[in-house]
Amino acid sequence: MNNIDYYPVLVNLKNKPCVIVGGGHVAERKAGSLIEAGASVTVISPDCSPQIEDWMQQGALTILRELYCAGTREIEQSILVFAATDNPEINEAVRLEAETLGKLVTVADNTSGSSFIVPAMVRRGKLLISVSTGGASPTIARKIKQELEQAYGFEYETYLDLVQELRWLIQSQVEDIEDRLQMLRVMLDWELMSLIRSSGTDTYWKQELIDRLSAEPTIARMKQIGLWIQQYIKEGETYA
Repeated sequence: MNNIDYYPVLVNLKNKPCVIVGGGHVAERKAGSLIEAGASVTVISPDCSPQIEDWMQQGALTILRELYCAGTREIEQSILVFAATDNPEINEAVRLEAETLGKLVTVADNTSGSSFIVPAMVRRGKLLISVSTGGASPTIARKIKQELEQAYGFEYETYLDLVQELRWLIQSQVEDIEDRLQMLRVMLDWELMSLIRSSGTDTYWKQELIDRLSAEPTIARMKQIGLWIQQYIKEGETYA
């Protein structure tokens, strides 16, 4: 058995052409992830699952209602190719054509024959956590993914969006690089996650926080804001 050491990489697929050969549930899973990444998805299959049909109606992907045939323009122009039919012979033909064209291709239920594999993923806005067992056990990868989904809730999307906005604010208003770094370190000590979780739909505090920092972007003010956040949380618990 050949052991493969994979090289992990995150790819920008925004508006990039990707092809899925097959229209069943495996193809559906692949299509969903690609749509989420903003790819331009083409599914090649005479029959497709209801979900794939829905995505086509919404304009999220394109369907070529035909059996796979070598020489398809869509495969030639694609960035990634997914062989996801229930026919091993067709999947192998797709793999051979894709490799001949120099394309990266993944084959359903054939990790060793794939030039890339898709890990299990947990996405929380800008946070993306991927899990792979190198094809050894997709079941274990899914189990770890479920554990990560519990550990990293949807509040991380709000958290990272806010941290990015505050980081941009600091970079635009503070010239000294060492001061910037120190302010960002102080920000990591803020109890922002607790505040996000406890405030629910209340978003008033976000603008107030930004206004406080904009008025005086200094290390001392950062520490004061940290204390303000603690007090805000306590007051919320008092009135809850």
